[in-house]
Amino acid sequence: MDFKKNIIAGVALATLSMHGFAAEMNAGTIHFTGEIIESSCTIQGDDGTDSTIPLGTYPTSLFNTVGKETALTEFSITLANCPLTSAGLPAVQLTFNGPTTLTKTKTLLDVSKITTTGETAATGIGIAVSPAGKDDKLITMDGAEGQIYIELATKSEDTIKADFNARYKSFADAVTAGPADADMTVNILYR
Repeated sequence: MDFKKNIIAGVALATLSMHGFAAEMNAGTIHFTGEIIESSCTIQGDDGTDSTIPLGTYPTSLFNTVGKETALTEFSITLANCPLTSAGLPAVQLTFNGPTTLTKTKTLLDVSKITTTGETAATGIGIAVSPAGKDDKLITMDGAEGQIYIELATKSEDTIKADFNARYKSFADAVTAGPADADMTVNILYR
């Protein structure tokens, strides 16, 4: 009987020793670093933070098929007073929102009558926006992330910008005449 007690006591002591050894073993340390910043970027538009981009006047006869586009109109979104670039935040991201119910595609803004009154808006047409130099890649107007990044500056007095092209694009076989205005909301994400 004493032999069995000694074996059980030895196993219990060995188990306690292994747990004690494992608890004292220091294999490494995880360091968490980072920084909390103020969300400070502001859009520099032609009217405060807003801008107006004239797309021109076109006849309905130009839009004789679905997908017909007008000439590209260049514009930029300029940011000022942004934080400086850092390892944790090398760029800011832009997202875009706008009405797309009538066009039934998240890449074409619905047109309406913003600048004129008393007229019915054009139908069968929307406004498409793409990054400059990537005109076949249309921006989605549903707040999606991962579309446009702007690298942050290294000097506080610098402004940063992203360049775009806008144009009318038909989504129906027949386009009717009328005002063809649209609003696109730009948001800045710091991540």
